[in-house]
Amino acid sequence: MPTYRAVAIADSTRTRPYGHNIAQAWQGLANVEMAALADPVEEARRTKGAEIGAKRLYADYREMLAKEQPDLVSICPHYFDLHGQWLLDTIGAGARGIYVEKPVTANLHEADAVVAAAERRGVKIAVAHQMRYHPAVLDAFQRVRDGAIGRLRRVQISGKCDARGGTHDLRVLGTHLLDCTRLLTGDPLWATGALLKNGREVTVADVFEGPEGLGKMAGDAVFGQFATASGAIIDFESYVRPNHQGATPWFGFDLYGTEGIISVRDAARHVRLYRGPEVEPASATLRWEPIETPVTFPDGKPADERNLMNALNQAAAADVVTCIEQGGEPRSSAREARTTLEMVMAILEGQRTGARVRFPLATRENPLDVWVRQSARGANPLPTTGKAG
Repeated sequence: MPTYRAVAIADSTRTRPYGHNIAQAWQGLANVEMAALADPVEEARRTKGAEIGAKRLYADYREMLAKEQPDLVSICPHYFDLHGQWLLDTIGAGARGIYVEKPVTANLHEADAVVAAAERRGVKIAVAHQMRYHPAVLDAFQRVRDGAIGRLRRVQISGKCDARGGTHDLRVLGTHLLDCTRLLTGDPLWATGALLKNGREVTVADVFEGPEGLGKMAGDAVFGQFATASGAIIDFESYVRPNHQGATPWFGFDLYGTEGIISVRDAARHVRLYRGPEVEPASATLRWEPIETPVTFPDGKPADERNLMNALNQAAAADVVTCIEQGGEPRSSAREARTTLEMVMAILEGQRTGARVRFPLATRENPLDVWVRQSARGANPLPTTGKAG
């Protein structure tokens, strides 16, 4: 008889109700039974329930939590305005471990409440920042720690830069890259940020309500810079490519050291190392060494491109179970994800204030909400031209 009872929460009234295969995260783990699935849309819950082997189906997730009393819960929707409520309800229902689609919550005050509630009750939460579990990324980072590229000086992050370029890209994809690189750089100390629209700095009049529960957004390009505890600087950029050409091949990040470079591209499908001093643009082609560390499931079975995401999700889910049994926090914990969300919000706060932003942020809601509210009261901290003062 399985030791742990797992359930999944989804909502097919919203876009991408099952995220990046989050409902399958507990499958294949020893001593875990997939007990139930909740989804308010009947056809979707029947189809997905059969796919994941859920024994019982519910229209209301609260009823499911009350009746099933699960040990483990997946919170699946990509649409994340209710992540905070689902997390708090799940913690309150007595779950011992949770795996939730990223970002952890819509804003920082919700993340604060989730982290506090989880720590009071000893609940282990992992957030779906799968790159923290990717073997090639972990291999590359260990090489940096071992001095393969000298002292790490700078991290250059590029968003996907498709039609979502700018704030949308920052919040739903940039969160992966900011979160992952913090494994090397340590926590941020301060940040600056700028949002642009058609090449000009945005004004409060450019703020609009974004899709997928994103809340307030602005512009078609975003730039941010962070100083970190390690001394390395992180630079982030995302923009809508001309004519909406689709995702840039530069999606990922480069780690610049005093003696070399490591490049991580396309969600870690391409990880490469260059050994040698930084070169000038006119220099000969760099001699890259591939870093090819295979991805496996927790049971050691190799993963290929078709099931890569499932393998990484299972690694995170297995991490949750290990922490329940042995103590400690998952590698992609809610506390870690909150700091990543804080970095995202710091870029928006930098635009709102036109100043360097210190951590921890004093503003715990979306800074663009604050900007709109202040403007309505005639207390806008920036001139209406959008020029930082």
